Amino acid sequence: MLEKRPLSPDVLICGTTVRLMALETTKSKWTTILIGARPGRYIIVEMPRVAGGPVKLDEGTMWAANFISKGSVYSFQTTVTGYTYRMVPLLFLEYPREVEIASLRTEKRYPVNIPMTMKIRTFPPEERAEDLLTPENLAGTLKALVVDLSEGGFMMASPVPLPVESTIDATFYLPREEAIANIRAVVKACRGKPGSYFVGLSYLPSTEADTAGRISDIITNIENMPLRL
Repeated sequence: MLEKRPLSPDVLICGTTVRLMALETTKSKWTTILIGARPGRYIIVEMPRVAGGPVKLDEGTMWAANFISKGSVYSFQTTVTGYTYRMVPLLFLEYPREVEIASLRTEKRYPVNIPMTMKIRTFPPEERAEDLLTPENLAGTLKALVVDLSEGGFMMASPVPLPVESTIDATFYLPREEAIANIRAVVKACRGKPGSYFVGLSYLPSTEADTAGRISDIITNIENMPLRL
């Protein structure tokens, strides 16, 4: 269910992925990163990049924007009000009067500490993998840590950032040398800083039924775990 209300500054977390779609003519789509904000005045994001270079969005153009923060999607319309190339290429967006909010947390989440590995399968069309990852990271298997788990997805602590709509193949490593492989998931949110990113993912329908069942078993075991004082 959608809810409309003023944008609260506490959900504007630096490093959050922001997706922009043009509301005029070309219908261009871009992905960028939130840098900061002055509530009531403007939001600051990095200029989107293509082929390794920044893309300056024209002042006065209108955009639909959305980002994920604290388990909800925030959507709003905004206008490019300015830009700068000083230090780093940045865009200034008009601070919205209100936003639409939709909760993503349809399932209960459980804190866990599960080692995992992942291989990146795909990137969104507008992203250049070589701009984000080293060739070794792109081609190899990356280590990460599952920090919360639900029936619909999980959050991992990752050494590298992953753009929204990237897809991965994951393997969870459980106690007693047991592993759950063939977990396919799509990135829904990513925030953090170099060397430490928190990535929220949803399972893809292509995840095998047996794999999904074993994840459900983990959650059932957590729910049934006796409280120890």
